[in-house]
Amino acid sequence: MDYTELEKIVSQQMKASRFEHSLGVVEVCEVLSRRFRLDVELSRMTGIFHDWARYMDGSKMLSFCRKNSIEVYAEEEASPMLLHGAVAAWYFPRITNIWDDRAVKAIRNHTLASPDMGALGAVLYVADYSEKGRRHLDDNDRLIIWGKPNLEQMVLEVLKREEEYSFTVSRPMADISVKTRDFLLSGGKFEI
Repeated sequence: MDYTELEKIVSQQMKASRFEHSLGVVEVCEVLSRRFRLDVELSRMTGIFHDWARYMDGSKMLSFCRKNSIEVYAEEEASPMLLHGAVAAWYFPRITNIWDDRAVKAIRNHTLASPDMGALGAVLYVADYSEKGRRHLDDNDRLIIWGKPNLEQMVLEVLKREEEYSFTVSRPMADISVKTRDFLLSGGKFEI
């Protein structure tokens, strides 16, 4: 399957506004993948597919994850809509016939991040947070994020902003997000 076929499948699965978001994510994924010499086509495909399960019922996603032995973080258990990445990651190779662990990890971890998400996951995480349709950012914010010298610094910038937001809404950051931040602060690098 190629990107064009996958885009058509995804467009039929979601609302127009969510599809527009996904197209914006693809655009950022492509730019960042070129910049950091990653697989551009695989990056585009993960970008278009990352929210494929976004409209599934939360309790059904939780049951699906349990049935298929997919790890569920405490924060996802409390808010099952966060599992849309885990469910989409399970479906990605089955729909595309692309059995690439980099894509699965990227899609799985695009909501909360993970030290194991890899460079492709970092691209998707940053793109999902910062694509041009996201109203919580202005162009200057995007330049700050995208202007960082490497993916690790970009993810740290996003995590810093997520932590600030969590503080303002009196909600702790997800444990896996904190682990990712600490991993990066200790010099950790994402696998290519």
